[in-house]
Amino acid sequence: MSGLDEWGKDPAVRAMRKVFREMEDAQGEFFGRMGTGNYDPRVGHWRENALALFEKAFSYAGRSGKQIDEKIASEIYIYCLARVMRAEGVAVPDDFLPGKKDIEKILMEVS
Repeated sequence: MSGLDEWGKDPAVRAMRKVFREMEDAQGEFFGRMGTGNYDPRVGHWRENALALFEKAFSYAGRSGKQIDEKIASEIYIYCLARVMRAEGVAVPDDFLPGKKDIEKILMEVS
């Protein structure tokens, strides 16, 4: 094997890598503000459920004709994460979320 990243040449793959990198950064910042560490046993469950909701919301937003860049995708993911956490009784302050009413509408459509 040559060690080269053949997938990395594909523009769609590169775009999705940017999306996931932005999501990881946003998640780290969000958990930092929440005071939640990676060793919290609930984090894995939250991430799993948030990702499932994100996939629905991301797909719906794309079908609705929304232009979604990596920043907007990360904002959608943080809303999904907050929704999952709130459903489990965790208090997530509204000011920890990006102020996007259209994201809330998307999540209402897919949940």
